Amino acid sequence: WNTVQKLGRALLWVMLLAAWEAAAWGQLRYSVPEEMPKGSFVGDVAKDLGLQVQELSDRGVRP
Repeated sequence: WNTVQKLGRALLWVMLLAAWEAAAWGQLRYSVPEEMPKGSFVGDVAKDLGLQVQELSDRGVRP
């Protein structure tokens, strides 16, 4: 059982690491220079997240 436990523990670590990496890839980051005027267009977050405008509206998201 010792070898089986070690394999199970190793598999658990691999799965946790894979989940961590997947979560990290789901993040967005935009660089905005301080000199940009207020209200400037930075990026289409909804598009970058793969969301539809109607879906955002249904969830109550406001600009």
